[in-house]
Amino acid sequence: MSKKPVLMLTHMAARDAGQIAVILGDMGHPVETARLNKGDALPEDIESYAGFASFGGAMSANDEHVDFIRDEIAWMGRVMAADKPLLGLCLGGQLMARALGARVGPHPDGTYEFGYYPVTPIEGSGDLQMAATLNVCLRHGEAFEVPDGAQHLATGESFPNMAFRYGAAGFALQFHPEVNDEILSGWHKDGPPPDINNPGAQSADEQFAGRDAHEEAMHDWLRKFLTHWLSLGN
Repeated sequence: MSKKPVLMLTHMAARDAGQIAVILGDMGHPVETARLNKGDALPEDIESYAGFASFGGAMSANDEHVDFIRDEIAWMGRVMAADKPLLGLCLGGQLMARALGARVGPHPDGTYEFGYYPVTPIEGSGDLQMAATLNVCLRHGEAFEVPDGAQHLATGESFPNMAFRYGAAGFALQFHPEVNDEILSGWHKDGPPPDINNPGAQSADEQFAGRDAHEEAMHDWLRKFLTHWLSLGN
């Protein structure tokens, strides 16, 4: 029997699904994409999908004046109430937090993370499938608080909240495990991105060195996590 598709919800470019789309394809799941910033609609029939992954973007989870941000927050609440697999990455995770009533905001010291940084699982976070500290790709100035009723899963060096779980299969990650060479190179193709000058951001050389050192382990973890995640709500 054929597997249900997994829907990618992107806010910038279709390529943003990155390595997640590659791994899901390897697992036999058709991958569909809804480009919300281009006017694609969120599905009413959530049971037709094995799960949903919501990706990053330059906008804020607090931008409820943006129609697709406001609509996605409300829609996520319905998906999580139904215990369907929902994965939020960076902005996507922040939108999940907002849907659950939690605050999203900047670091009090203005710290920004752009590059590869260590994330450490918290005791009892077995469903994250992360056995030890893992260096992952991050690009953010805002971060989520852990919502009431959610389980805190991982912490970082500068930001305490790197992952949470809500319900059976809702996972919010502040980091970007989907980043592969296409995405990282795309971020730098027109020269240094403006946010590379923010306090805490790594230089381009540091970022590409981080990719070389950590991408394989990050993607190995991602494959294990995605397999487990989709098993929880289907």
